[in-house]
Amino acid sequence: MEGGGAGEGAETAGAAEEAGTAYEAEPTVAPAARRRLPGLLKVAGLVLAIVAALFVAAYFSRDTPAAAKAGDCAHNAGSEEKPDVSLVDCGSADAEFTVLKVVHGADEKECETEPALVATYVETRRSSVLVLCLGEHG
Repeated sequence: MEGGGAGEGAETAGAAEEAGTAYEAEPTVAPAARRRLPGLLKVAGLVLAIVAALFVAAYFSRDTPAAAKAGDCAHNAGSEEKPDVSLVDCGSADAEFTVLKVVHGADEKECETEPALVATYVETRRSSVLVLCLGEHG
């Protein structure tokens, strides 16, 4: 039995060695996979945050003069000296003006070609200038 026992012990040691090798190999692979997952989650979270920010910006800028195009309607909540122009639904009671033309640049004189022109609105943002040529709504 002792001979069988020694052989058995060698087999058990060999099995333990194999198990030990398998056990050692597993932690070297698993932490790398664990480290990549949080990195991927961070990247996915960043992409999701950027997309959400773009949607929010688009939602809040939809009624600003920068989003205007010919045919849109506008309302001035301010005064002639300090205008506060926003785009409104053309069926709304607030619709005072119809946008006749949108000029990107600093030349208000381009509005003079519009026969129904009653007002111009100039908005300067950073280095760009936007001019709305406005006609009476209705």
